[in-house]
Amino acid sequence: MKKHWIIIVLIPIAAILLFLNLDNQFLWQDEAETAALAKNTIKYGYPKAYDGRNLINPTIRTGYGKNFAWRYHPPVQFYIAALSIKTLGAGTLRARLPFAFIGLLNIILLYIVALRFTRNRIVSNITVLLVTFSTSYLLLMRQCRYYAPMIFLVLFILLFYSLFTEKKSSFYLFPMSLGLITLVYTIHGIFIAVFTALILHYIVFCRDRETSLKAVIAAIFVIIFASPWFIFSNSGAHMAHITFSRVFKNLEFQIRMINKYIFPLFFFGVIYALKIIKTRTWRINLSLDEKTSLKIIGSVILVSIAILSFAEERNFRYLVFFIPLLAIVEGMILLRLFNFNKLLCAGFLAVSILTGVFNMGRFDCYFPKYLYEITHDYDGPIEGIIDFLWFRSRFRKEGDATVKISYGDAAVMYYTPFKVDNSKVYDDDHMPEWIVYRRYWDGEDILNSKYYRKVQQNYKKHVLDYPDIPWENRPGDLGYHKFATEKDAPPVIIYERKDIRY
Repeated sequence: MKKHWIIIVLIPIAAILLFLNLDNQFLWQDEAETAALAKNTIKYGYPKAYDGRNLINPTIRTGYGKNFAWRYHPPVQFYIAALSIKTLGAGTLRARLPFAFIGLLNIILLYIVALRFTRNRIVSNITVLLVTFSTSYLLLMRQCRYYAPMIFLVLFILLFYSLFTEKKSSFYLFPMSLGLITLVYTIHGIFIAVFTALILHYIVFCRDRETSLKAVIAAIFVIIFASPWFIFSNSGAHMAHITFSRVFKNLEFQIRMINKYIFPLFFFGVIYALKIIKTRTWRINLSLDEKTSLKIIGSVILVSIAILSFAEERNFRYLVFFIPLLAIVEGMILLRLFNFNKLLCAGFLAVSILTGVFNMGRFDCYFPKYLYEITHDYDGPIEGIIDFLWFRSRFRKEGDATVKISYGDAAVMYYTPFKVDNSKVYDDDHMPEWIVYRRYWDGEDILNSKYYRKVQQNYKKHVLDYPDIPWENRPGDLGYHKFATEKDAPPVIIYERKDIRY
């Protein structure tokens, strides 16, 4: 175990970074959607969008399956959250806990994968060090969402694919295939990217008579078990209306996000260019293991970028599995620096983690800000809304009151017993006990509408001491993420009908 001291040291540190203050910030809309569907999964045995009272996301572009079965996302994340909620009870911590735990397991698995790929403990040590202190990784692993299991499955798949291509034994194909099938039912867009990448990698680099039939049978096996989800999910709704401009913007977004928050692409590009000028050769001396692993990682990254360029939405969350893969690549690069000067390598890692200067060309100290976030209280709009409604729920019977809210509705469904009106209809038939005004989502012009003029006559206005920012605290793009309570934002406003009696 002495050889693997780094992982023994980092795991308790990672646990603190992942679990500390995990329940301080309330679930934002996407997390609450997962948690609300998890509660319905407990009740009905499958993620059902309608529980007889509330309909989750009535404008979802894929529509629903039979009996309001949810088909916008695959179900694995809902079953993970449901298991935790069923076992431990509902709440913020219980919803997030299993995902943060998987995020911790990912670091152990990444160490195994990096060691397996490169057979170099220095590279493995640097890799897990980079990921353990990656602000983007930590924020997303603390989410009640599919991000943590997605990373686990990608690493699991690549581990066994690597073993299969080296040892040429069908023994490794079954766990790899099982991982791919589970990935389909976790996040099917990433399955398409990873599955396609492995097929192309195998054809280009590994195809031979000894393993070809085994690989084909495994691929058919995966396709057979993956197909039901693609048939059910109306997955074509996720495809964008293809234009050159959209594809280019999606591609540019991915490269920019990789450079800013995952891997200092431009910085290393400049270093490589200077190396070419100095040595007059573009070649880099790589070990056989490094070449093999770079081909696998490169295939997954490049194919994923190509496929995600055609997606309807561009979000950093879709790139989260790049973090551990590109950390392995960065570990290989920094191995050269380590061999040249250990102190210089340590200094590079410290500056990179603490300042982000190599990624952005300026000092954006996200990790110190993250440390502040997990050690201090945070107030967001959802917390204010839920606290306000929970106080009133003590005086109302379940189901006999309604809250109208345009965004944050999934959180109200998850945290409170009330019926939620999340329609975009504003007339006399949609004037329930409470109306939550969300400035970013409703717009300021609506306050001058006939509907809100009537609301202001018949409702009592509550101005909450909570900022009305668009999201509770959306992770992902660190340029938006709030590491502390927003002090200058306008407050959340809730209208309460004057005829309510407690």
